[in-house]
Amino acid sequence: MRTTLNISDAVLQELRTLSESMRRPFRAVLEETIQRGLSRGVGRRRKISITPHAVGVKPALRGMSMNQLFDQIEAERR
Repeated sequence: MRTTLNISDAVLQELRTLSESMRRPFRAVLEETIQRGLSRGVGRRRKISITPHAVGVKPALRGMSMNQLFDQIEAERR
């Protein structure tokens, strides 16, 4: 089946280099690369556990976004 793909120049160059180094057709290398990516599966992500730590923020500033917190700290410095 023929199709058109939009691939970034960097990825295209990497695939071409790989194809040349393996002395295999570009199409075969592209198909194998896509197949390997698909075989990894989407649902196999490892769970990450994040432990929060107290950083000594004033009670009035708790719950603010990082941008709001930064703005408030900058305002207090002036």
